Amino acid sequence: MNVKCLHLLLCGMLSVGFMGCDAPPNAQKRAAETLVFNVDATRLEPAITDTMLNITMAAPKEWKKIDDAVLAQVMEQVAPRLEQGFKLVPRWIFMNVRSRAMCIVSQVNSVEIALDDTLLEAQENAYRDAFPEATVRRATFRKDAFRIHQLMVSAPDVVLIKLICDAPETLIFEVDYVVPKAVYAAELRAIESSIGSIHVRTDSP
Repeated sequence: MNVKCLHLLLCGMLSVGFMGCDAPPNAQKRAAETLVFNVDATRLEPAITDTMLNITMAAPKEWKKIDDAVLAQVMEQVAPRLEQGFKLVPRWIFMNVRSRAMCIVSQVNSVEIALDDTLLEAQENAYRDAFPEATVRRATFRKDAFRIHQLMVSAPDVVLIKLICDAPETLIFEVDYVVPKAVYAAELRAIESSIGSIHVRTDSP
């Protein structure tokens, strides 16, 4: 996948994104159950550390991190959208060249975000409008120190799993798995392991 394709994909994600919807201060949060993920390390790449987000995580096997130079080119092209108020700033992009599956890790670049039902419902509705043929579901759960809001979009050709993650020790960040429908079943166990690999980094000062 070349820089142009990455640019188009990221612009599409940023355009739906949070849509600038900030929830009122009295909005309610849902109770969230705790989930435990069984991580199969054989299905994962080596873990990476993001000192800014204060996390470690591993991408699914064969999903390789794109070169920093390519990421810089993509960021240069999407920068005008970020300056217009879009709140996602990509930090890492992993890609399986063969299947075109991708994982994008982004910082949620706004101190105004309140992760509650009002905001999440607005985002869910935005995806329903953007992908009218897709099934859109959302859920909230806890994993270790994280409260994670999941939005799953299942379209005829692609599945998007969007995880908005928040913990006291980290910046708010988002992990997006974008998977062609044809390979989703084969990749699902690796994606679950990748989600399970997300941790607050233990070597932080």
